[in-house]
Amino acid sequence: MVDLLLPETVRSAPPRTSLDIRHVVIDDAGPHPSAANGVHHVVRRMAREQIAAGDDARILFLRSHDQDGSGEAVDLPTLILPLDGRQLAGRVYDLAEPIIAAMTAGAGPNTVFHIHTARQLLLLSLARALTRRGLPFGVTVHGRYSHVFAPRGRVASWRTAAYLRLFECRALELARFVQAVSVAEARIISRLAPDANVQIVPNAAYSSVFDGVPRRPSRHVSFAEFPIFGFCGRYEIVHKGLDLLVEGFAIYRRQGGGGRLVLIGTGPARDILAAMAATLGITDAIDIQGPCFGEEKHRKMSGWHFFVQPSRFDGVPIAALEAALAGLPLVVSQETGLAEQVASANAGLVMRDLTADAVAEAFHKAALSSEEGWRNMMLEAHAMATEIGDWTPIVAELRKLYLAG
Repeated sequence: MVDLLLPETVRSAPPRTSLDIRHVVIDDAGPHPSAANGVHHVVRRMAREQIAAGDDARILFLRSHDQDGSGEAVDLPTLILPLDGRQLAGRVYDLAEPIIAAMTAGAGPNTVFHIHTARQLLLLSLARALTRRGLPFGVTVHGRYSHVFAPRGRVASWRTAAYLRLFECRALELARFVQAVSVAEARIISRLAPDANVQIVPNAAYSSVFDGVPRRPSRHVSFAEFPIFGFCGRYEIVHKGLDLLVEGFAIYRRQGGGGRLVLIGTGPARDILAAMAATLGITDAIDIQGPCFGEEKHRKMSGWHFFVQPSRFDGVPIAALEAALAGLPLVVSQETGLAEQVASANAGLVMRDLTADAVAEAFHKAALSSEEGWRNMMLEAHAMATEIGDWTPIVAELRKLYLAG
């Protein structure tokens, strides 16, 4: 029988082998619900996309006994294991053998582990355990190295840098790949682990397979209270730079700036931020709200003019990408990993430094935007997020890294 329908390239293409992808999350979410945890969000989006592409993806949570695990996704294969083993200063640094056995049960030649953590005592022993068993793995550090170096490259935390260079770098060098979500993060990882195979694969905000290509936003925002600045995420004050945000907004108001600041978030630090606002005398111009998700969150954010993210360390925060996708211009620090894209696309403003004064300066610049200029930034923010934020090609790129022996 002669095949006259398929070209030679299609007839000779080998069948696609399904991979057994095991995402490992060392769960230190603290007081925040799973729905507010950026790492959890990224892992679930990856696994969902990988299953749709025909691979067998699952999530392995290593969880402390004092965490309740509320808010877990029920539509994805998930295994929750106790974070048990030998400890140092109250932290597990070497998993108990039964836990390793449960993680690796049924692993075969098509199994690959994807570890989502960094600056974590357990990482090196876990990397060695997988290597001894001949099981390949990749690592995503999720922005956890950003604070080690100051913006101009000097070491900001010598103790952390020494630990990473002497110990954790060995885990990165054993990995098949280390994912950096931005050029800036890739530089940091390479500086800490020169022999690691660092690959830039960004985070995303939508899936062209599940969502299609997002339509351009047609927001009808009132300019009566312009500008309204907003933040949405976990109330992790140091990590997200929320002290700089509140202090910077207070400076901006004292210097004659108008408008409001709205925060939506989770965690007990909400009370600390409220007390800070009261001390600075800006309670009439700031609204610090509790958590909300889904449509309610999008409805609240639809009245904002700018999304602000002054993170001290981050790995392309999903909340900022989602805000840009919805047509919110961004005001971001260099440490978000989005500064270069925001600046080149005219999708918002970049803070020149990690200080309250720099935040205030960015607020003043944003407040000078004309309505036409703001609408241009809105469209450019959406275009930027659409271009860089699709999970479908990103997960396809990760698959190539899983297979690259």
